[in-house]
Amino acid sequence: MPNIYQVAMFNAERYPDKVAVSDERQALSFGQFCARTRALSAYLKGLGVKPGDRVAIMTPNSIDYLALLHATAVGGFSLVPVNTRYGAAELRYLLDDAQPTVCIVDPAYRALREQIEQEGGLSSAVQWLEHLPESLPDHRADDPVQHRFGRVGDEDVAIIMYTSGTTSSPKGAMLTHGNLSANAVNYIMELGIDANSRSLLATPLFHIGGFGVVNGPILYAGGSLHVVPRFESDAVMDALRLYQPTHVFLLSAMWVGLTDHPDFKDLSLPGAQFVQTAAAPLGQWRQDLIRTVFSNAEFSWGFGMTESCVTTIKNRYTQEILEHPGSIGYLWRHVQYRLVDADGKVLPDQRGPGEMQVRGPTVFKGYWRQPELTAQVLDAEGWLHTGDLIRVDDEGFAYFMGRSKDMIKTGGENVAALEVENCLASHTDVREAAAFGLPHEYWGEELVAAIVPANGREPDVESLREFCRQKLSGFKVPKRIFIVDSLPQSSSGKVQKFLLRQRYV
Repeated sequence: MPNIYQVAMFNAERYPDKVAVSDERQALSFGQFCARTRALSAYLKGLGVKPGDRVAIMTPNSIDYLALLHATAVGGFSLVPVNTRYGAAELRYLLDDAQPTVCIVDPAYRALREQIEQEGGLSSAVQWLEHLPESLPDHRADDPVQHRFGRVGDEDVAIIMYTSGTTSSPKGAMLTHGNLSANAVNYIMELGIDANSRSLLATPLFHIGGFGVVNGPILYAGGSLHVVPRFESDAVMDALRLYQPTHVFLLSAMWVGLTDHPDFKDLSLPGAQFVQTAAAPLGQWRQDLIRTVFSNAEFSWGFGMTESCVTTIKNRYTQEILEHPGSIGYLWRHVQYRLVDADGKVLPDQRGPGEMQVRGPTVFKGYWRQPELTAQVLDAEGWLHTGDLIRVDDEGFAYFMGRSKDMIKTGGENVAALEVENCLASHTDVREAAAFGLPHEYWGEELVAAIVPANGREPDVESLREFCRQKLSGFKVPKRIFIVDSLPQSSSGKVQKFLLRQRYV
C-alpha cells in the first residue's frame, strides 16, 4: 500500500493549484501542504527525533496537526495524539507509556504541563513545545525517491492512538501506514469519494474518527478539508454555511449539540451529498431534522473501532437503512468477518447473533508495549476479536446487538443495554440514555438507567418506565432511572458506564 504522504505528493503533481487544507486563516495547495510536511519533519529531526521515536501532540485540530500525520512517513516517527480533555494523571500515564521524544502542548494547557514538570519523575525525558514555527524552509531529501515517496513501509507505525478506555486504562493502539491507506481506499470505493469532495474537519484528531472517517479519505482522493479547531455549535454552523462541504462526519454527541441549537433548523445545505454519524444512537426526530437540513444527502451510520482503523460496517444510501430498520449497514468488501459463540467457536450459521471477529488490511498491529493484551484481542491468524455482538440478515445487513460485556444479567435473563437505551432515547423527554447493571442480592444485577433530559423537558421517571413497558418485555424495564445533567463520555462519545456504576453502586 502507498503511504498518505506519497499520495499527497501524487495529488500535488496532479492538482498543483488545488486547495488541500484550509482554516479560517489560510489555505494550502497540495504542493504547499507537502512542503510544510517535509519542513516539520526536518524541524523535529533537528530536535533529535529519530525513526521509531514518538512525538506526542495535545492541541486542537489544525493544518499542522494534519501535516504531522503525513510527516510520520517522511521522518519515520510515530505520532501520539493526546486527548485535550486529559487531566494531569491521564497525561502523565500516556507520557510514561508512550515515552515520546517531543510533546507538543497547546498554550491553553500550559498549567497542566507545568504541573507535570514540577512533579517530575517521568520515566523518560521529554522536550516540551508550545508552538511549531510558523515559517520553516522546505526540506528536500538527498534521495529523490525518498523525497517523493517517504521512507516507511506498510508495517511501520504511523499513529499510536490511545483508546477511549470505557472499561480500563487507555491502551496505545498501533496503526500502521498500511492501515491508514487501506482505510482510505475502503472509503473511496464504498462511498464514491473523489477529487471534487470537500469535508469539514470538526471531529477531534485525537480520535481515530477525526482523520479516519471521511476526512482522511477525502484528502487521499485529492479533495479538500476545511479545519475547525474544536467542535462548537456556532462555529460549525458558520463553517457549514461558508464552506458548503459535500461530506460531513460528526460524532453523535456533536449532532445532538447541532440539532438542539435553535438556528440549526433554519440551515439549508442542498449541496451536501453525504452525512454520517457514529458512537451512539440518535433519536428519530434528530435524524429527520438532519435529513431536512441536508436535503439531498445520503444519511449513514458508521461502525468500527480504533483497532480496526475505524470503519468495518456502514451503509451507503439512506434507503438501505430505511429498508432494514435497525441496521448499521453492511460489512465492507475488503473486510473478512466471522461470528463466534461465547466459547469462541465459529457459528455454523453465520447470521448470528455472535461476537464479530474481523480480519483485513485495516486491522491494527497491536497494543504498544502490551503483547499479552494484544494476544487477547488479535489471534495468531490475524482475527481481531471485537467484543461486538452482531446479527446479519439474509441480505447481508448487520445489526448491532450490544457489546459482549455490555449485557445485564438480571433474574437469569440477559438484557442488551442497547435495546433499553434505544427505547428510552425514543422518548421526546430524553436526550441521551445509558442502561447498566448494579449488584443486587435478589436479581444478581439490577437493571437501571441514567438519562439526560431533552432541552426544556422535565421527565417523570414513572412515566418513562411505563413507556418502556409498552415497548419492551417486563424484565427489560429499568427498575430505577436516574436523571442526570450529563453522561460521562470518552473522547469518542462512548458512555463510560464504569463511572456510572461507581457513582450509583
